[in-house]
Amino acid sequence: MELILWIGIVLVVIAVGAVIIAAALRGMSPKVPDAQPYRPSPARQGSAPATTTISPASGLTPEVIAEIDRLVTADQKIRAIKVYREHTGVRLQEAKDRIDHWSVSTTAPHVAATSNAAVAHSSITATATSVRGALPTAVSAEVDRLVSADQKIHAIKLVREHTGFGLKQAKDIVESWPHPHRL
Repeated sequence: MELILWIGIVLVVIAVGAVIIAAALRGMSPKVPDAQPYRPSPARQGSAPATTTISPASGLTPEVIAEIDRLVTADQKIRAIKVYREHTGVRLQEAKDRIDHWSVSTTAPHVAATSNAAVAHSSITATATSVRGALPTAVSAEVDRLVSADQKIHAIKLVREHTGFGLKQAKDIVESWPHPHRL
């Protein structure tokens, strides 16, 4: 009789241990997160209307807003997210959601006009000569220097940054860039 009692106790202990281990393993299994619609952080609810009028306290000056507008318009969302994060300090997901719902500001002074982002969206086919003429003189001189120094990758980056062109189009522009005359 004593042997049956001990066997019963051991079986109960094993059963209780199995239940505890099963519960622990179930709690450790990864779960698929629920899809969440974009909601501004509680600090900004009510302060950010449909357009991008954001208070200077958030770290977004009119110049930064104009730069984000230019990047969003040029379909460079990753760079826009980076700029937004640098100036606000928010998490990546919140910055991504904000840029995904970004509406181009009509009140910010658009620095984009000085960076010639509109060249990328014109219906005229851009050539190296036309892009060179449209870029600010300092930028054209820098691209000249980079092309002369056979630093095409840096030149492509610079052209993309100031025109909003895609990689292929900027590469084609730099490869056909008129070489400056050396004296």
